Amino acid sequence: MGLFDMDDNTINSMDDKDIALDTLAASKTDISLLSKAIPETTNPQLRQMLTAQLNSCIADHFKLSDMAIHKGWYPAYSSPQDQLRNDLKSAEDLNI
Repeated sequence: MGLFDMDDNTINSMDDKDIALDTLAASKTDISLLSKAIPETTNPQLRQMLTAQLNSCIADHFKLSDMAIHKGWYPAYSSPQDQLRNDLKSAEDLNI
């Protein structure tokens, strides 16, 4: 169930899977932005700080993605056909 699923008496909150996948998406954005900022930085101390932050973000991203893969929330090793099948099933479940 997601954040906006409602029944007669309650509003459901995000579950652990939703939070983990949203955090992974945000992590990818952070890594991308830091990767773009570092080559544009002329101050060596700032470049060093941004590089350390990038390395930390990458390490955290690996930990979170490993957890999501282990729990079956992120089928990173599925074949493209399996990924498409899972996406179609998820879309059909939304329409029920």
